[in-house]
Amino acid sequence: MNGARQAESEHRQIPNVTGMRQPSECASEVGGEHREHRELAAFRKLAGALAEERDLDTIFHLIVDTLSELTGADRCSLHLRDRETGLLHGKAAHAARDIDIPVKQLVSGMPGDNFTREILDTGRPVMLTNTLVDPRPVHAAMRRWRARSVLGIPMRLRGEVIGILCLDTEDTTMEFSQSDQELALSFAELAATAINQVQLTSQLRDSLHVQARQLEMLQRARRMEGQLADIALSGWGVRELGETVAQLLSKPCAIYDVDFRCLSCAGAADDLRVKLRSLGNMRHHPSVEPVMESLESGRPQCIPPLPQAGINHRLLLTSIELNGQRQGYVVVVEAAGRFGQLDEVIVRRAAHNIALERLRSRFDQDMEWHAVEALVGSLIRGERGLGERARSLGVDLTARRVVCLVAARDSSSANRVVSRQVAQILTDRESPSSALAAWSGSDIAVIIEVPKDHDRREAIEWVRVRLCTVLAELSPEGQLCAAISTVVEAPGDDQRAHREAQQVLKCIREHLSDAEPGVLAADDLGAARLLLASTSRDEARQLVLDTFGPLLRDRSVKSVELMSTLEPFLRLARNVRDCADELGVHPNTVRYRLTNIERLTGLRVTTDDSDYLTAQMAMAIVRLGGCPAVAAGVGYPPEASPTSRGRSMPSSASTPAVSSSPG
Repeated sequence: MNGARQAESEHRQIPNVTGMRQPSECASEVGGEHREHRELAAFRKLAGALAEERDLDTIFHLIVDTLSELTGADRCSLHLRDRETGLLHGKAAHAARDIDIPVKQLVSGMPGDNFTREILDTGRPVMLTNTLVDPRPVHAAMRRWRARSVLGIPMRLRGEVIGILCLDTEDTTMEFSQSDQELALSFAELAATAINQVQLTSQLRDSLHVQARQLEMLQRARRMEGQLADIALSGWGVRELGETVAQLLSKPCAIYDVDFRCLSCAGAADDLRVKLRSLGNMRHHPSVEPVMESLESGRPQCIPPLPQAGINHRLLLTSIELNGQRQGYVVVVEAAGRFGQLDEVIVRRAAHNIALERLRSRFDQDMEWHAVEALVGSLIRGERGLGERARSLGVDLTARRVVCLVAARDSSSANRVVSRQVAQILTDRESPSSALAAWSGSDIAVIIEVPKDHDRREAIEWVRVRLCTVLAELSPEGQLCAAISTVVEAPGDDQRAHREAQQVLKCIREHLSDAEPGVLAADDLGAARLLLASTSRDEARQLVLDTFGPLLRDRSVKSVELMSTLEPFLRLARNVRDCADELGVHPNTVRYRLTNIERLTGLRVTTDDSDYLTAQMAMAIVRLGGCPAVAAGVGYPPEASPTSRGRSMPSSASTPAVSSSPG
């Protein structure tokens, strides 16, 4: 080595030197003037490549080809440093044969590679004249590549080594002069600048591409969200939203309620549609339940394929939230392409729009219900000119109907029932129309249309059954009661029917026994409701005692028998034969008992209308159970009870046999 080579012996060496081929000629053989011309041409060539915005791989090969030509080395390789690990990775090579692939697999700078470490630490070229005897390189790599003489040049950028250029000869020793090293170092610095420039340009180009893709995605998402918003503003429902999502994403979409019952399924083949509709059966599957439990609003999650359910694609699941409460789910199937950010954006927006649609629907229902409540209030107040309002709500003011009051049995107790809930329970498939309800003071007034093919008695029974269902569902403890008016059908009759229901309600609260079911109709009381509505319980009991006194004071079997005969006789319009048929006795037995009643009480119920009316009033009180006379055994056959129709009178077997003759 000459003095220049000795000065360079301070530098270290790069491991994993790329394999090269035989050197072509020594650079020293080139004349000085010709060499300078070639150097300038090489620099211009690299600068021109930068101006043409060549790709990075082209720049790599231009650097190694040009430097190999300038120095006379047969092989030249380029290695770039990884900022995170500090190791160098092969990027390109020049040789007589194509060695790019093996060079790109090389990693340099690991422990024991003192050649590479010296270049990185000093930032100066390091030359190995004979790798067979020099201790700095990794000899195994040198032997594998048959590299005999090696020159490592640092690629410096703003004082930092970003890579190394390696020149070597294959099986032949070669000494790189000081001028060769300085030239190579200058060229390496220009190469580092060129690589950095290309990398920045590439990063900028990639960034622009990413931004362009993001902009395109945002514009597409905006268009899609606009379509979803248009659907929501048009008042379309869940089915239309599901179909739109399926069209926008080109993927099947299903919408479920909070219990995972399928509300809509679009964009799926028939077999997949069937599987999606039954997806709720898999909600407790080990692959599904954890996802549902960890699901948060606005954060879709993926469910893995469910071969057990016949679903071989991933599912994108998002929740539908409204005011912090879960209302349902949106599911998209990963068919016709993998899920991307756009899918999540659209699914989130769809769930949001469905929640808004549910909110709008609820708002519309609330507004309609407020209109219904206002109409009911106007009807029971007797306001006129309600035809247009009624028609807008689908209410027929000429339909046969009753007015009912649902109230607390104790007038001092608060009624916590919701009018809308009462109307919903009263409306079913058999209902001619929806029940209308509104608050009337502390009670709930309900207008119920009755079936057209029912007569008056059947209509009242039809309403009674529904009100019993309401009371059983809303107040199993029996704290509620219901009063039913007579059947009306004229547009202005609701006010009168409401007054009738109020009278019946007063009768329930004053006179109906707590043991009786709390549903009573105006027809059950007849004209007696006018008296009972304005009579206290004590006054009513006194009327019963004054009318039937001897029969009530004497608790004998005979008295029970007489009261049990008088009740059906009065109820059946003084028809002796019908009364006898109901009791299962001879008509003469009925006449005989009526004679005894007249003898004991003075009531000539068979011939005197005044006594008949008095007995009817007193018996109405007894029927309500508001008098101790109930203990005397007065009752109803199953088909005759005014409240539950389940209260039965004593059977004929329990009634003492009475001779048909007076004796």
